[in-house]
Parts: sequence; C-alpha cells; structure tokens
Amino acid sequence: MRHPPAKSPSPPPENPLSAFTRSFFASFDAAVQETGSGDSQLLEVALPAALHSHFGCSQLRLTFRAGDPAEAGELVAHGSRIFDQMMALLAQRGACTLQKAPARHQGGEALLAAVRPTNAAITRLRMQEETQRLFSFSWRITYRADDKRQEIYTVWLDETEQRQVQLAESELAQLLADALPALPERNSEGEEPPLKLPPLTHLVRLSERAQRYATYYADVKSVEHEAEILPRLYKNLSRLLTYYQQQIDEIQPLHDPEGERRRLLEADLQRKIAEETENHRLRVAVELVGYAVFELPVATAELTLSTDRHTVVARVEYDRYSGAVRRPCCQSCGEETAGITVDANGHLTCERCTHLCSGCNGLFCTGCGVAVCPVCGAENCANCGQLCWACGEQGCAAHLSRCSVCQDAVCHSCQASCARCAVRQCKSHLRVDSVAAARGESALICPRCAVRCPGCQQYSAEFDLCAASGQRFCRSCLVACSHCGRSVGPGYYEQAATTRRLGGGGPRLPYCHSCLQECPLCRQVATDLAGCAVCGHLGCAACVGQCVVCERALCAAHSIVIAGCGHHTCHRDLAECGVCHDLLCPQCAPRCGSCAALYCEGHTTGCRQCGQQYCSACVERNGFCVTCLALSHQVAAAEGLPPGWELPPELQPLAPHYRWQAASNRRYTLYLGDKKLVGRAVVVVERQTGRVVWVRQLSVLEQLRERLGL
Repeated sequence: MRHPPAKSPSPPPENPLSAFTRSFFASFDAAVQETGSGDSQLLEVALPAALHSHFGCSQLRLTFRAGDPAEAGELVAHGSRIFDQMMALLAQRGACTLQKAPARHQGGEALLAAVRPTNAAITRLRMQEETQRLFSFSWRITYRADDKRQEIYTVWLDETEQRQVQLAESELAQLLADALPALPERNSEGEEPPLKLPPLTHLVRLSERAQRYATYYADVKSVEHEAEILPRLYKNLSRLLTYYQQQIDEIQPLHDPEGERRRLLEADLQRKIAEETENHRLRVAVELVGYAVFELPVATAELTLSTDRHTVVARVEYDRYSGAVRRPCCQSCGEETAGITVDANGHLTCERCTHLCSGCNGLFCTGCGVAVCPVCGAENCANCGQLCWACGEQGCAAHLSRCSVCQDAVCHSCQASCARCAVRQCKSHLRVDSVAAARGESALICPRCAVRCPGCQQYSAEFDLCAASGQRFCRSCLVACSHCGRSVGPGYYEQAATTRRLGGGGPRLPYCHSCLQECPLCRQVATDLAGCAVCGHLGCAACVGQCVVCERALCAAHSIVIAGCGHHTCHRDLAECGVCHDLLCPQCAPRCGSCAALYCEGHTTGCRQCGQQYCSACVERNGFCVTCLALSHQVAAAEGLPPGWELPPELQPLAPHYRWQAASNRRYTLYLGDKKLVGRAVVVVERQTGRVVWVRQLSVLEQLRERLGL
C-alpha cells in the first residue's frame, strides 16, 4: 500500500517586531547578521558611526524572547530600552522628509497620444515640465482595551487636497528607495539656502483632511476589534457571576440572618463587573507620527480645442516617475477619458456621456439636460424639447402640443383623441364611455360628446331612441323585445319566463309592455296565455301548466303537481305505486324490471345475488328476486356456454370455467355460472341494449356466508 508523501513542515511565522528591527537598522546602513530562528532568534548589529552617540555603543546583540538571560542579548519588545531608543530616533528624523523622485520615463510620445479629440481641432499646444508635490501623512492608530494594538496608516494627498490611490507597501518602499534628498541649488555666493517647504497653513489643512480619512479607517477597524473583545468580556463576566453566585449560595441563613454578607458579595460583584466592563472598553487614539513631501517630475501639455462655437483648454499630465498619464475628466461622470468631445455648451465629455439631439443635431453632455421623449424615445435638448405639464417629462416638438381645453403643453402620451369627434386633449378631461366598443375595450370621449344616460346615470356617446317612450338611452340600457324586436329602455320592458313545460321556470327574456298580458288567475304580467283543455280558463305558465305525459295545458283544478319533482300531471295520466298505491310521477318514477310496475322509493329492494333494484313485491324474504329464484330451479348445463348462448365479448374468458344457467325478465337477462370447489359467477345483461350492468364472482366461502346471513 502506497502512503502519500509526508508534507514538509511549514516555516514558523515571522515575528513582526523582528522584521521591523531588521528594516530599521538596514535603513541606517547598519550591518545586520541573523543567528537562530523562531523564538531563539538573535540579531548581531554593527552600528555605523552616526548611531554610536545615540545608542552609546558600536555593537548590539538583540534577542526577542523575554525569558533569555541578560548575557544572551538585550531584549527588543514594546516598552524596552532599545525599542524606546529606536522610536526616539524615528521621532527626531522621521517627522518631515522632503524627497525628490527621479525621472525614469523620458519622451513625449505617450503625452501626445493620451487624448483623441472627436469633434474639435487642436489649434494650440503648449508643453512644459513641472514639479508636483505628493504628501504622505503617517498616523499611528492605537487600540487599547484589555490588550493593546498599534498600526501605522498612511494617507496620500496631492496639492489640491484630493486623496490619491492608496499605495501598496511595496510601491511605498520602492518610492522611498528611488527618491533622493531635495537639495536646494546654491546661490551666487555658493551658499545653500534653506529648503522651501509648503506654507504651514497649507500643511495644517492637508493634515486635517488626512486625519478625517484616518479616523474613518480607525472607526471601521474598531468594529472588528470590538467583535474580538466582546467574547473575552462575556467569558470573564460569566466566570465572575458563577464564582460569586456560588459564594452567595454557600452562605447559610443561620449564619447570616440579616443578609449582610449577601449584600456585601453582591456589591463586590457589581464593582467587579464595572471594572471588567471598563477594562474591556475600546479606546482609540490617532496620532500623527510623520509626514513626507515627494516632488514628482511631471510633463504637462495644454491643448486648445476649437469648434465653430467654443474654444476649450484640455490639460494632460505625464508622470515621469511612474509613467502614469492623467487625462482630462468628463464633466458629467468625472472619469478620465481619451476620446474628448466638446459639446454645444463648451463642456468636455466622454463618449458614454455624449448625446445627439434629434431636433438640432447638436452634441450635448448628460449634465446639459438632454432628455428622452416619452413618446418616440428620441433624445432632445432643452432648447428643442419642452416639459410636459402632466407627467413632467421633456418631449420633442413633434410629440408635444397644446390641449384644446386647457391650452397647456402636454405630450402625446398624456393626451388622447375623443372616440367620437377625434379632438386631441388631455386625458384628465376625457371620460370613459360606459358602452364598451366592439372588441370590449373602453373608449374615451370628451365632455362635449359625453351625455349622461337617464337610465344608468353614466356618460356615453352611443345613444338610441326607445320605441315605447321616445327617450334617448345608451345602448347598454336598451334591449330588444323578444316578441316584437323593438328597442325599449328601462321602465318600458319586463323580464319574463316563457317555458310552459317547466311551469314558467325557463330563461327570463325581455318583453316590452305592448307584448305583455295580464294573467286573469294570478293578476301577474305574462308573455302569453294558454287555456285549460278541460275547463277552458286562460292563465299564464305558472297558473296553467303542461302535463308531462299528454302535454295538454291544464289549470290547477284539473292537474296535480307532484311534490318530489314538481311536474304537472293530468288526472287521467296519474300513476301509483304497485305496492302501496301512492301517487307517483309517471315520468320520474322507476319501473320494476320484473313485473313492469311503478314503485316508490320506500318500496325499493335490491337482490342479493344479481344486485339489481326491484319493487319489494318481486323480491322474496330471503333477499333473492323472482328471476334469481327461477335460476335455482334450472338444471345447470355442461361446462362452457350452451349452443345459441352469447355472452358479451368482454366476458368470454369466463365462459369455459363454469356450468351456466340463464333466466330473463322484462328488463334483464341473468347468467349464473356454477362450478364445484371454485365458486359462482353472476352476469347481468340489459336486454334492450346488450350492456353488461353487473358482474360478480363468489368463492365457496362467500356463498356459505350468504346462506348463513353473515
């Protein structure tokens, strides 16, 4: 079995204080020799002559472990003598540094190719060499709670008090290594004048602005430190609460009857909690430890761009130290741009922020008020477009007009044409026509075309005359008479049912008053009257019904309404139950399949064998119908179907397994198959349609249960 190769152990993490010490002495040209590693690391430092007086010796042996004896070397730690001497030297020499960066990039090709005018000509070009100053402010941020943490945060500003991109540690080290001391030129007498630093007021303003950035950074970092401090605080408070609660619980009431010891322990607990809370409260101090001024060589080019209307100066800067090119910024988005466009108002803009007006074909930047027309989507400037009083959008001249009612300038998306007179006006002046159009949409009509309908009190432009009253009603209120076809309005027609077979319960249709009649029996309005076939009295569909059998019109005195179904039946067509002789509806009452007599619901009985419903007179007490009893007296045929017998196709698989018997009544044909030790099969087929209505297979055990009544 192959084992994976063992991973080499990772090197121990480097002590940050050791790295700072090596970098400190190396910056002062001291020879540093390292012996050992990890916690047992030692540094042998040979000091240059410039540091002999400050440290009081020429050779240092340094250690970073507190447990080492004094013979091993001097300890370097926060608060130690060597560390304080190092910080004091930095405080003297690192307060302000004036450096000059070398010019590492020559030539002017990058400067000339930095910008590309799109609609202007370069009428003048002026190039010169300048020196720009870059200020770096180093802040020592101290986070003090139950522990102490410090870090150096550097903020970079230019002469205009604008913050520059934060330089990485490697870039800062490279800049410090490349920069040279800014030595003043000797005067005519051969003397060196003092260095020219920026005015003190300017430095104060720069430091105050840099302090705001450092303070904001410290606030952000404080949130992370507090997230680490809180678990330690909760742990200490939990330990205190547990300890003091245990001490309080151990006090016996007999030994402290007045509770004095308990109160002392509780007061001591509150004092300890306050101390722990105060010790873990985060305190942040931001202190300026030094600043540096770097003089950067910069080549500048001022380009005079001219159009037919404006002349604009664009400035391009080329940093000869880093090789970075600073191009002009777009006046709208503030981003540097290589493609420069001069708009109609003389603004420098980039390609993304340049817009073409569809009215005057002029170029405008985003800040000049170019807007999109809400109707056609075309861009238009402030001179070619106009604000809509309704929606506040700026529309183009082709899609903005004055309203014919209020005379306000409104875009066409906020206007609509009247569906009747086609006059365009504000949508707020139009009304919705209560009569829907042919496709179901709602039409808008102006106040001059809108008329209030006297029937529904709604506004509409679609009106017609009522044939009965001569009034004008909207088309939603007018209906056509189902008898004469005339259009009549509300109040001049009635809804009435016309189906006499259902006793007036059919669909209710509109009829005008001229086509309606008064029923002499119930004094109600009816569409038509019919006479009784026996007595000749006239009546409406509710008073003179129709027999469901002979379909004769009969009044209430010569017909009976069946309670169960509500059908009208004349006296001669009445039916009765064959068992109890109660009156039945001849159309709705079921008919017995055996004796063909009608029977009521109370005398309905099902057969136990064939499962069909019969009248109670055709079912014996043992639960078998007359047809099934006739089957029991027949002699079973041989296995398979007898000649001439036909079962439905879906039951043909059952035929070969049973001895079959057959019996019929007025409605059904029953097939009974029997076989010993297998069981019995019952098939019921409707005689008229040949449809199989019942199939049942009984095992020997189920037959025995039926015989025993289980």
